[in-house]
Amino acid sequence: MRLNVLVTTALVLTAEAVAQDNKARLWYTAPAELWTDALPVGNGRIGAMIFGNPVNERMQINEESVYSGGFRSRVNQNSLETLPEVRELLASGRVSEAEKLAKVGLTATPQSIRHYETLGEMLLEFDGTSKYDKNTYQRWLDLETAIAGVEFSVGSTKFHREMFSSYPDNVLIHHLTAEGGDSKLSFNIRVHRPYGGGNSASDMDYNKNGDTTYMVGGTQSLDPIKFATALTIQTDGNLRAIGEFLLVDNATVATAFFTAATSYRHDDPLAAVDETLSKAVNLGYDELRKRHLEDYQPLFKACRLELDSADSTGSDLPTNKRVNATQAGANDPGLVALQFEYGRYMLIASSREGTLPANLQGIWCAEFESAWGSKYTVNINLQMNYWPAEVTNLAGLHNQLFDLLDLMHNTGKEVAKNMYGASGWMSHHNTDLWGDTAPEDRYLPATYWTLSSAWLTTHILEHYWYSGDKAFLLSKIEILSDAIRFYLDTLQEYEVNGSKYLVTSPSVSPENTYKLPDGSSTSMAIGPACDFQILRELFNGFIDAVATLDDSPVESEFIEKIKDTLTQLPPHQISTRYPGVLQEWIEDYQEAAPGHRHVSHLFALHPGTQIPPPDAPGHNETIWNAARSTLDYRLKNGGAGTGWSRAWTINWFARLLDAKALNDHIFQFFNVSVYPNLFDAHPPFQADGNWGFTSGVAEALIQSHMRSEDGVREVWLLPTLPNQWSSGNVTGLVARGGFVFDITWNDGNLANFKMKSRVGGQVDVRYGIGSNLSGKIENSSGGSGNFKLQETGVKNKVAIETEEGNEYEFKVTWA
Repeated sequence: MRLNVLVTTALVLTAEAVAQDNKARLWYTAPAELWTDALPVGNGRIGAMIFGNPVNERMQINEESVYSGGFRSRVNQNSLETLPEVRELLASGRVSEAEKLAKVGLTATPQSIRHYETLGEMLLEFDGTSKYDKNTYQRWLDLETAIAGVEFSVGSTKFHREMFSSYPDNVLIHHLTAEGGDSKLSFNIRVHRPYGGGNSASDMDYNKNGDTTYMVGGTQSLDPIKFATALTIQTDGNLRAIGEFLLVDNATVATAFFTAATSYRHDDPLAAVDETLSKAVNLGYDELRKRHLEDYQPLFKACRLELDSADSTGSDLPTNKRVNATQAGANDPGLVALQFEYGRYMLIASSREGTLPANLQGIWCAEFESAWGSKYTVNINLQMNYWPAEVTNLAGLHNQLFDLLDLMHNTGKEVAKNMYGASGWMSHHNTDLWGDTAPEDRYLPATYWTLSSAWLTTHILEHYWYSGDKAFLLSKIEILSDAIRFYLDTLQEYEVNGSKYLVTSPSVSPENTYKLPDGSSTSMAIGPACDFQILRELFNGFIDAVATLDDSPVESEFIEKIKDTLTQLPPHQISTRYPGVLQEWIEDYQEAAPGHRHVSHLFALHPGTQIPPPDAPGHNETIWNAARSTLDYRLKNGGAGTGWSRAWTINWFARLLDAKALNDHIFQFFNVSVYPNLFDAHPPFQADGNWGFTSGVAEALIQSHMRSEDGVREVWLLPTLPNQWSSGNVTGLVARGGFVFDITWNDGNLANFKMKSRVGGQVDVRYGIGSNLSGKIENSSGGSGNFKLQETGVKNKVAIETEEGNEYEFKVTWA
């Protein structure tokens, strides 16, 4: 496709000049060698990993819905008759027999849900670039623009490339220029789906009209996901199509336009890519870029973080060398801020309105058979993906999780009925793009856990606490109520130490094991601690949320039944076998893996809200100390060995108000849990750790999970601020209750803050947590609207009465 009007290079050069000064930028001085060196772009639907090779460029590509096949109803036809037998065996202490029976009678048929796959690769082979000047080479990812770039010189010719994935226009763009000197752009480009060795996993690869190539195929199933891709080029040089290749030569500018579609959303994926590509080409590169920035930047700029320190080092180094320097002991709070913002970038890139939620690898997956299927693991991982959504001002991205819950609600009703004989809905420890809720595989430590639906629905409540959106809450009452109904129907009476409780059975403490009296290790159990912690969070949250509605559709009898059930759940129990720590199981079993990566019985500390800190409403010193001891014990025995577990540990220490430990584990995150491209290392790559890290940094800067007995929200500013972050500012952090904060601090002390009230009402603000100094908050000259500021009689705590939509600015003086 001949480009008649050349794109000016001024736009590109300006963008690079800005990127050079931009702190929110990953950059490197050599091409990527491994996939975990490459840089990600995405629009929630199309993702790409860019290697930046001057000679043989590789862009590994994903489309969000390329899964291994269609929906299947997988409930074991004999599960309903097997369930009471398993329960009876567990109740009588015959755990090994219960597990043996469960593995045949409760396992789904077939065993596995659908898994996520790579779509393929965009490959470019260049002529005349093999002798590029390595001293001029640079590649980068600009988080402020969501544009990746590559630049190098051959002689006096500067080659420049930039790539982005446009959400408004659903295309992946690769824009190339050659400026100055005698060299021109000369390359071939194709889209390929390699499958081991020299095999190809597409069904048709062809060209049409001399300027567009297509790849068409389906995934490996009797009921496949069918896909189609289309690629075309605009250039001022010569363009020719041969087979699956497009060939460009003698050009100074070329723009590749790529799109993909599947049968998950389109009856005719080929027609869909033709329509999308035609619209994008008609808009042209400049307009596409402009529309991309207008869409992306308001989301990214909604929350920004800057961290500084007097002894800060490394900010002028390439990103991989900054990580290396940090691993060697350098203090680089700017790298912490970059990692924080990278998490927000990744969520925007992999979770947009109308797309699937971010999966185990976000949207970036290079394999056909990836680790854990790169689907949705819901015993921590999918939940962690969305921990930063509300607090870092990306609440709109949370909706994709709620859309998946709607699918799970429907499939989960059938599983609840046909597998457990219960009303309501439920899910086990995995799901996929169809919302499949039947058990996944036969992995005893995980497969038969039934609390994921309870945990996932607490996200609905969290969104409500942050937004105050009563219409949203009303629209989700049914899915919340049905989740609760399942547990009201299935909890079993169990006696321990002379007390009777309602407990889950069968269950597991996710992925962990314990020892039976004969010394053998096992997993299946009655009433693990995390189960009643999650139920307590859901039940209490639901009761409190419904109480805020003026005209609630929830019957009072249902509320009373929930309240009665709450009184019969087991309390937190402190181990005698391991003095001072919280029991992980209702019985005080011997642990088989004391350093296990999952510490599910600390759910109540985070993301739960049941273990508030000292001086907060509802604080219990015994349970607080036991939570800390539990974490210390796990870490002493080698815990937090995976990236996501390290990220959860950062969140726990934020809640424990231990700034030193939080900073130590941030250091450890960079030391062992990140790849050169800052992806989280489980290993292998899992995106959850990136988002858990962002959440943990946010928790260090603001906490709002506490409420007074009369329901007033407490917001704690800078509750767990490390000494290494002595000065800084953050804009756009959101607190529960609908308050948005901009915060500035100097020398470790709060200097000023701005607060916008989205829904009005009172908020109690605490600051100077753990400080010996006393502060005084005063209104500064900025802000709008009326407010009432009152001292509470508690050191460094004020009550502020706000009006909906108004902003308030305050300064703090210290003595």
